[in-house]
Amino acid sequence: MRCLIHKLVCFCRSPIVVSCLFIRRCRLRIKGVQFGHSLFLEGCVDVSESRKVCLGNSVRLGKDIYLGTWPTGKLVVGDNCYIGRWCIILAHNSVTIGNDCQIAPGCHITDVNHGIAAGELIRKQPLVSKPVRIGNDVWVGAGCSILSGVTIGDGAVVGARSVVTHDVPSNAIVVGVPARIIKYRA
Repeated sequence: MRCLIHKLVCFCRSPIVVSCLFIRRCRLRIKGVQFGHSLFLEGCVDVSESRKVCLGNSVRLGKDIYLGTWPTGKLVVGDNCYIGRWCIILAHNSVTIGNDCQIAPGCHITDVNHGIAAGELIRKQPLVSKPVRIGNDVWVGAGCSILSGVTIGDGAVVGARSVVTHDVPSNAIVVGVPARIIKYRA
């Protein structure tokens, strides 16, 4: 009952804001996105219509995000996560983001890449896909790229503008292109 009263008070204060949030959530549900309670949308979120995007409880999504999956792919975001503005997350096979993760603006996370064998046009080669897993309590700095086949351990930190091409152990702090371990969280 208390929650209902709080929602009514919020609606009375700013009906336009609440209405816009309701419409955005409805659009996500129509596209087949599953999400838990307390989803917060800062702005427009574009989602592919493959119906395999699952968002946990208390997820916050920034403006102008794209969450895409191929028909064979699945994207799972855990509880209490924040995904900043202008992020792109693509799942051809599987992208899993754990609980309590912070992904700063402008990040690109994908589990797919083009084939690059010699002697054939790149656009005609099959896509190569390897699952991406990001553990719990991970902070990904602004403008990072996380490429296919990468596992980032629990409690890791990825510095801004880093390109992660290999696995990152738990509690490691990585920076650079390609990302390398500079130290561990104490």
